[in-house]
Amino acid sequence: MLANSRRFVSSPSAPRSFPPGSATGDHPAGQRAAPTAHERATTRRLPTVYRALLLCAVAGSILFTGTYLVAGTVRPGYDAWRQPISALSLGPGGWVQAVNFVVFGLLIAGSTVGWRAALAPGLGATAIPALKGLTALALIVDGFFPQDPANGYPPGVAAPATPTLHGTIHLAGAFVAIITLAAACFVFAARFAREPRWHAWVPIAALTGIFTIVFIAAFGAMTAHGPAGLFERLATGINSLFTLALVARLLIGTGRISAD
Repeated sequence: MLANSRRFVSSPSAPRSFPPGSATGDHPAGQRAAPTAHERATTRRLPTVYRALLLCAVAGSILFTGTYLVAGTVRPGYDAWRQPISALSLGPGGWVQAVNFVVFGLLIAGSTVGWRAALAPGLGATAIPALKGLTALALIVDGFFPQDPANGYPPGVAAPATPTLHGTIHLAGAFVAIITLAAACFVFAARFAREPRWHAWVPIAALTGIFTIVFIAAFGAMTAHGPAGLFERLATGINSLFTLALVARLLIGTGRISAD
């Protein structure tokens, strides 16, 4: 009986399984399992070319804002408090703001490739570039189709009795541009909510989208009277600040939202 017990105790035990990367598993002690393809894609540093394309969004925002602020200051008869940014496309020197729209649109279009690289893979990797692309297209359209004279600008030019075709196209482009800007903010907020290291950016993105809509609604309500120009500048300015802050945060880190 005792011999049988000894044979039982000394018999080989059943093989045990260990998780990969453990000291007794498939990998040597102290080593971790090799990163997956998804981990490698989201943790390596964003290539320089894509980081430069993200900077196109920053350059566009700074150039666009600086140009309309200066033009609004030096243009005779223009009231930035009341007049929309688009009115700067009218009258003498109007070509400057027309070019400003087109250049801004082209720079945003260039940044879409950078946004795709910074977001992929994950939520928004397709939606954000698509929305930015629509914003870019709308701005370029607005550069080629100026708004109609309105609210006494240009001085001495009466508003048309009915909207012209180019004025209608301009309004449609402006609507698409501001709506896509706001929508992109909400998509960013949804993506940030999925990334543990970006949770603090969820309210920033969401509030930027909300205030964009609030400010542009106030602009529409005060077009005929009141500080319509101020509210339009607030709507575009808050988006520019969000873009500047987000790109700066990305470039300080790896350039990828999922890894920073």
